[in-house]
Amino acid sequence: MVLDNVAYHHAIRIRKILVKYAHRIELIFLPGYSPDLNPIERIWWYMRKKISHNRYLQKLEERIEALSNFMKEFETENELGKTLSKICSDI
Repeated sequence: MVLDNVAYHHAIRIRKILVKYAHRIELIFLPGYSPDLNPIERIWWYMRKKISHNRYLQKLEERIEALSNFMKEFETENELGKTLSKICSDI
């Protein structure tokens, strides 16, 4: 499993689980401060651009609806998702 280096991925509470399943799972941590290597960061960037940047939503329900509509774009594999999650070939 490839993970970023956020603190909770190193939490003491999960160490016992990781030891127990060490024969089944290997954790590979991305270098610190490397969002360009983490494809989900591109999705988060796009989501914020489409939902919150330069937009005024008066109610929380409107924000939730906007997020729900955004997520529907990714219910099936599509070119937008492929493009946003693609890691640059020069990295």
